[in-house]
Amino acid sequence: MSKKWRKEEKADFLLKAGELLDQGYPLHLALQLLSWEQSYFVKEKILHMIEVLRTGSSFHEVLDRYDFPPDISAYVFFAEQSGSLPEGLKGSGGLFKKRLHTLTTVRRMLRYPLLLLWVLVMIAILMIHFLFPSFQQLFQSLDIEFPFLTKLMIQMFQYSPYILVILLLLLAAGFVYYMMTFRHYAPQKQCRLISRIPFASTYLQLFLTYYFSLQFSSMLKGGISIYDACQVLEKQQHFPFFQAEGHDLKRMLKDGKPLYEAIEISGWYRRDMKYVIKHGQAAGKLEDDLYFYSDRVMKMLETKVKKTVMTLQPIMFLFIGSIILAMFLSVFLPMFQLMTSIQ
Repeated sequence: MSKKWRKEEKADFLLKAGELLDQGYPLHLALQLLSWEQSYFVKEKILHMIEVLRTGSSFHEVLDRYDFPPDISAYVFFAEQSGSLPEGLKGSGGLFKKRLHTLTTVRRMLRYPLLLLWVLVMIAILMIHFLFPSFQQLFQSLDIEFPFLTKLMIQMFQYSPYILVILLLLLAAGFVYYMMTFRHYAPQKQCRLISRIPFASTYLQLFLTYYFSLQFSSMLKGGISIYDACQVLEKQQHFPFFQAEGHDLKRMLKDGKPLYEAIEISGWYRRDMKYVIKHGQAAGKLEDDLYFYSDRVMKMLETKVKKTVMTLQPIMFLFIGSIILAMFLSVFLPMFQLMTSIQ
C-alpha cells in the first residue's frame, strides 16, 4: 500500500471538502467523511488534520503542514479571510487539478521524443565502441579515408562525453547558485531574474496576473475593501512575492494613488489589467470584472503552455531525425566508398 498522499488525491480532497462545506457540513465533519474513503495512510493524515484544527490552527496552516503547494495554501488563506472557504477549497482544488492535468499533458507529449533521444544515445554508444573502430581498422588497412560526414560524426561522438560533463557541471553550478544565493533573494528580485530568462517572462506575468486578479476578486466578493485586501496579501506568509506586493500596493494606496495606477507602477502584471480595474471601479463591479478577467488569463496561460509544447515536440523530432539520418549516412557512406574502391 502506498504511503504517499498523491497530488491528484490532494486536489480531489480539496474539491470534495469544498462541496461538503457547500452542503452545510462543518469542516471537521467534512474531513471525517472524506477520511472514510481514503487509504489507511491518507486517512491517518486527515484525522490528524482534524486534531490540529481543534487546537485552533487555521485550515491553510494545516494544509501547509501537509506539503500542499504554497500557492494552494495561500488560496485557502485568502478564502478564509474573505469568509468564502467552500468556494476557496473548490477553487484551489480546481486550480491544483488544472496544473496537474497540464503537467501530465506536457509529459505525455514529450515522452516519445525523449524515448527516441534515449534510443539515439544507445545507438551512438554502440557505434562508438563497436562499429566505427571496426570500420577504422578496415579503412586503414586499405589506405582509404573516411567520408567527411563519417569523420564528422566520429568527432561528435568522441567529444560528446566532454559535452555531457560540461552540461552536468553547469547543472551542478545552477543548483549551488540556487541553494546558496538565489533562494535568499527578495521575492521581487527572484521574479526579476526569472523574467530575464527567454520566454519565461510571459509565463510569469500571466501567472501573477491570474493569481492576483482571482484572489483579489474573491476577497472583494467577501466584502473586504481594496485597502484591507492589500493588507491580507501582506499578512499571508505562503506566497512571499504577494506578501511584498501587498505591502507596496498598500503604501501606494496610502499615498492617494488609485488601484489601477498602483498596479501599473508595480509593473508585474499584464497591462490590460489596469483597464479592467479602472472599468470595474467605475462600474461598481470590480470583483466580477476581476473574476472574469482571471478566468480569461488562465485560459491564455493554458493555451500558451500547450502551444509551446506543441512547438517543441516537432523541433525535437526534427533534431532527432536529423541526427538519425546523419548516423545512417555515416555508416552507409563508408560501405559505398569501400565497394567503389574494391571495384
